[in-house]
Amino acid sequence: MSDKKEHLTFKENKLVFKRSVKMINQVAPHYLFRIIIGNGLSYIETFVGIYLSALIIDGIIGGKDLKSLVLSAVVCVGIEFVLNIFKHYAGFRHFNEYKGNFSFKVTKPIAQKVMTMDFTRVENADTHIAFEKARSACTDDNVGLPRVKDLIVNAFIGFALIIVGTIMISPVLFSKPTQTEGFVGFVQSYWGVVAVVAFIILISIFDNQVIRKKQMSFYGKLWGTGKVNQQKRLYDFYDNHVLFHYQNGKDIRIFNQQKLLSQEFDKCGNTLAEEYNRCFKGLIPYDIISYCVNSLPQIALYSFMIIRAATGMCSPGEVISTVLYFSELLTGIKYVSSSISEMPVSLKFCKYIFDFLDIPDEKYKGTIPTEKRDDNEYEFEFKHVYFKYPDSENYVLKDVNLKWRIGEKMALVGKNGCGKSTLVKLLCRLYDPTEGEITLNGIDIRKYKYEEYMALFSVVFQDSKLFSFSLAENVAADTEYDAERVESCVRRAGLSERLDTMENGIETCLYKDFDDKGVEISGGEMQKLCLARAIYKGSPFIVLDEPTAALDPISEHDIYTKFNGIVGTRTAIYISHRLSSCRFCDEITVMENGRIAERGSHDELLSKGGVYTELWTAQAEYYKDTAGELYALN
Repeated sequence: MSDKKEHLTFKENKLVFKRSVKMINQVAPHYLFRIIIGNGLSYIETFVGIYLSALIIDGIIGGKDLKSLVLSAVVCVGIEFVLNIFKHYAGFRHFNEYKGNFSFKVTKPIAQKVMTMDFTRVENADTHIAFEKARSACTDDNVGLPRVKDLIVNAFIGFALIIVGTIMISPVLFSKPTQTEGFVGFVQSYWGVVAVVAFIILISIFDNQVIRKKQMSFYGKLWGTGKVNQQKRLYDFYDNHVLFHYQNGKDIRIFNQQKLLSQEFDKCGNTLAEEYNRCFKGLIPYDIISYCVNSLPQIALYSFMIIRAATGMCSPGEVISTVLYFSELLTGIKYVSSSISEMPVSLKFCKYIFDFLDIPDEKYKGTIPTEKRDDNEYEFEFKHVYFKYPDSENYVLKDVNLKWRIGEKMALVGKNGCGKSTLVKLLCRLYDPTEGEITLNGIDIRKYKYEEYMALFSVVFQDSKLFSFSLAENVAADTEYDAERVESCVRRAGLSERLDTMENGIETCLYKDFDDKGVEISGGEMQKLCLARAIYKGSPFIVLDEPTAALDPISEHDIYTKFNGIVGTRTAIYISHRLSSCRFCDEITVMENGRIAERGSHDELLSKGGVYTELWTAQAEYYKDTAGELYALN
């Protein structure tokens, strides 16, 4: 995914082109065909208009009767009307629909890749840069996939214009000369035709292959730099997730963050503006040269045809029609030439898309199905597990050995950074151990089918997220759900009173991003809904990462007193900083510096006078007045 390689080989271009066409057809079926047909009919309409207009002009000059002239005009308008109707039906009927959805649909595979790729990749900064490049290549009209789409259409239309234009001008250009000597004789001769046509074509090719290619290189340098993509990521972040995210409004006002955010936003925008200006300043000389060069064919052609008309070789109508036909022919040459010159640049950007989509999943995904046991007899074991994050030399977990069975309730406690959450991510296969192995019923978990293994777990992370969908869709994590089951899970999670106040019940939309009648929920309510989602999934293994961190003491007490009923016979790992909240668990595992320091019940650990006792004593002052009351019912 490096930008060091300036050009793709012919074989690489061919492969990227095939994949680009396939992707376009997948996201917008028949789009290329319809737009080619629609544009083709537009140019046929133009050629018909030119031809009939030339007949009318020559008829007026030649003194034809009014009836014939009016009939010619009616025929001209009628043919154009029929072509226009057919064009919109056959070519452009779904054009706006395809065009409007193209950017959205073409970025969908990128989004799907993000949601399914190895989790360790998602956290990698290089992946973020690769994602931004791929997304830009999907949406930018100047380079990448949208431009490839346009260039394909232009190439087809260009070839058609060259063929039709050549056919239409040939009778006039190759008519019999009236003179054979001197400069006028040369203009009237076949060699004169060849000379002017060659001059015009060479000028057009020079403009597209030299000037236009130079212009495209500026766009390539602009979008190919990591600096621009990084700043664009920042700009989009401020735009979409900070400044215009209404949930941030409270903090921005309370802490008077307007100046800070505005300065950061401006800094990012100014950096992008500087890069854009540098690009466009470099383009100005080439734009001027291109304009001057493109004037030369018009001057040459008009001069050529005026001389021929003045010597009686063609009529005034033929002069106008030939110039117009030749303009369309030149347009065809430009389309074909620009497609040839620009395609390699755009394909290089398309490669960013496929480079991102082709990022390999390094995580081994086995083939063994997980056992569907009616007795839920599952046993997990960590065997000498070590783990360090990619690009890090420090181990987060060191020689972890741990075993538990379904139905057990285990608390995982320790200071911040001791490895509690990392251990859970390894268990859920968001990460794989650097050394050692984790087994399920004696088999390395890497050997199980990944999707089936993941189905064993319901996890409520401390930073779990809900989306601006209905409450039911958030809980079921699906658009199709069992309404009674959703409501039951919500009430079991402790949200009965809140649910009863919602006008649309479980159909109520969360937040107001897309629904004015959506409801705002507190952090505690969000965690309860995440718990309801974990209950709804019905997995035999449930992990609760600080599930009551945002709850008030009464709600926390309510959750704990109902905890066994909520979890049922499933295994539960409960991660917490509040040691008092772990007393309902069968066993408490204490972690320190990435290792398991102690294991046992609350009373057993206190009697040892070790790490747990130290933590308990440090926290006791905060909950000594409520701890006994809080857990008296357990």
